[in-house]
Amino acid sequence: MTGRTENHISGGVFFGTVVQGRTVTLTLPGRPDPALAGLPRQSATFVGRGAELEQVLAALAPTAPDETAGTVVVTGLAGTGKTELVLQAAHRALREEGWFPGGVLFVDLHGYDAEAKVSPKRALAILLRALGIAQEHIPPGIEERVLMYRSALDALAAAGQRVLVVLDDVPATGKIRHLLPSDGSTATLVSSRHSLAELDALALTLRELPADEGRELLGDVLRTALPEDSRMAVEPGEADRLVALCGGLPLALRILASLLVDVPPRPLSLLRRDLEDTHSRLSVLSREERAVTAAFELSYRRLTKDQAKLFRLVSLHPGPDFSTEATAELYGESLKETERLLLDLARRHLVEPREPYGRWQQHSLVRLYSRERLTSGNDSWGEGLMRLLAYFHKMATLACETLFGPVVQRPAAEPFFSDRTSALQWLESERHTLVAAAIWAHKAGDDLMCVALAVPISQFLMEMRYVEDAGRVLTAGIRSSRRRKDGFREASFLSSFGVVLRDMRKLRKSVRTHYRAVKICRKLKKRQALASALNNLGLSLHEQHKFEQAVAAHTEAARLFKRGDHRIGRARALSNIGETLIEMGRAEEASRALRKAAKIFRKQGDLRGYSQALGGLAKAIRNDGKAERAIALHKRALNMTDGLLMPHERAIELSNLGGTLTTAGEFEAALTAQQDALGIFRRLGDRRGEAMTLGNMALVRQEQGKWNKAVRLHTLALEAFLEGKDDHGLATEFTNLASALLQQDRNTEALENLELAADLYHQIGETEKAVHTLDFIDRARRRTGAGMRTVESRM
Repeated sequence: MTGRTENHISGGVFFGTVVQGRTVTLTLPGRPDPALAGLPRQSATFVGRGAELEQVLAALAPTAPDETAGTVVVTGLAGTGKTELVLQAAHRALREEGWFPGGVLFVDLHGYDAEAKVSPKRALAILLRALGIAQEHIPPGIEERVLMYRSALDALAAAGQRVLVVLDDVPATGKIRHLLPSDGSTATLVSSRHSLAELDALALTLRELPADEGRELLGDVLRTALPEDSRMAVEPGEADRLVALCGGLPLALRILASLLVDVPPRPLSLLRRDLEDTHSRLSVLSREERAVTAAFELSYRRLTKDQAKLFRLVSLHPGPDFSTEATAELYGESLKETERLLLDLARRHLVEPREPYGRWQQHSLVRLYSRERLTSGNDSWGEGLMRLLAYFHKMATLACETLFGPVVQRPAAEPFFSDRTSALQWLESERHTLVAAAIWAHKAGDDLMCVALAVPISQFLMEMRYVEDAGRVLTAGIRSSRRRKDGFREASFLSSFGVVLRDMRKLRKSVRTHYRAVKICRKLKKRQALASALNNLGLSLHEQHKFEQAVAAHTEAARLFKRGDHRIGRARALSNIGETLIEMGRAEEASRALRKAAKIFRKQGDLRGYSQALGGLAKAIRNDGKAERAIALHKRALNMTDGLLMPHERAIELSNLGGTLTTAGEFEAALTAQQDALGIFRRLGDRRGEAMTLGNMALVRQEQGKWNKAVRLHTLALEAFLEGKDDHGLATEFTNLASALLQQDRNTEALENLELAADLYHQIGETEKAVHTLDFIDRARRRTGAGMRTVESRM
């Protein structure tokens, strides 16, 4: 190599002292600038990003005469594959005939590496030399270099030699504008970790890869190196877990593939085990010159002191995402200042904004890095964490009081929740965080905080039918209560946990849990707590069809509530007595109990309880032969204002209304009500509620004589009852399906279903119904055997 630059020209484009040809051979100095190495090679394994790639190519395509060529800025977290997307697009564009006959200019600015960073002034010199301009002709000042650079690109474009400019790893600086062409024809591709919103450009932000594309990338890289490798196929579940542990980050997945290539016999399960240790995950994801930690480190070093502090602290958020308000409590500064810093971090993709505005999240690996920086530093974060947990307790308590309590006028000093809707929105948005906060407090040994959080959080989760989450929070609350030797709170949580187990159809365990709560309350001689525990016990006994025992439990609860002058509690117990008496066929007694309950609820201003009592009373009146009056009561219950009924309660009431409309012969109205109920049950994931509603709809179709539709609905109901773990409902549905099949002369199928019903009734201890069903089978066999069409109706 010599120290001079030579241009060998064919054709001719002349620019001042610069000569550039269609075919250019450059003899660069003996040690070319390391930032300039032509367009780097693209990877052979490129997965996902198809939509983004097409967007980039559309922006790079030659424009119409009156249009201006665009600039495309690809941004995202370190390791998301920004450079790879840019290279894929550039190589594709260069292969398109007539798009960029002048070639490509590529500069890696190393914008976040303090040692290798290339300044805009130096980058201009690199670009000018690449354009064939001798070093001695490159002016010293940046403004003069900009003028020469843009003029050269303009001259090339005018001569039909359009050039593509690729600027990789661009830092956040206004001077980057100096590197952008101005001729209106030259296209520019930019990649940066920072959101360069100030540029007039198409902005594409890369996120982590979806699970399927992450798996495809891992497999492609592995097979490229080892074509016969079968580990992905042998351990598909382990492969999925590895992708999840990498958070879909392409850099992490490529490093992971390299680690597997290094040791071909290594099972995926062993690597997964290493990655599952959160304390070592980032160290595992490194190989020679590539490491996830190193990529994050470059971004972290460029943060200001305040930005870095907040970045470290946000790793303490217990949930998968977090709000600006909660972060302000954690950080200990104003909401405005916290929001400003979060936006700064978002522009660097160290946090990501979520919908609705005001919520944020961190990539799982960034969060691990953030936590490592926190624990290895000198931050005093204990006080901030306590403020955060206290904030969650206060807000959850206020939200539950607003959502589930009677309407009250709150003082102006408490403007958090103006109505039930805003309270519910807050609880829903923070649900996962609240669950994680309660469990974290228990694991950290802060039992007082765990118990305090579990009270409102479990109430919300139970009311909204988030049974799995409710069970986890209540379990933590029970264990923390025991460690604190707080028998009263332990009994309260046990009683609630029994309700959750009932909703999960674990009825035996539910009853045992309730008895444990009752035992503790009797020992502590806590009358009201005992009454609540007995009332909840009655609910589970009801579901076991132990109706006499259920009535006894509710009756004792009502007596204890009355002695303690707890009127709402007594009304709830009376309402439960009425519901159980309805199942026992004692409609008149049920009506008396439900009227008493409704009267108390109304006097106490508990409209939610009042509406539920009205719905129960409607069923009792319907069973007493007064369907029209029952319909009116159902509608009154449903029309309570101010969103008093929770979705699950509303679905139950709609389903009950459908049953009453069926009794009244209003079949289409009944189907409409049941269809509305079905939609709610499905949104809530309540398979048992869905099963009951489908079964009720099938009975309407039977009343209409639409046997095919009835059979289809009964079959769907059976599937849902099976998944909902309700053996009694399943047995009843087998019987009802048999009635529809008999009407279609499908006698063998009908008898098979009846035999299944009889077996189920026998297994669950419903002896009377088992005998009744066996009698039904005998009668059906006699009639069908004699060639007579059955006239049996449903039981």
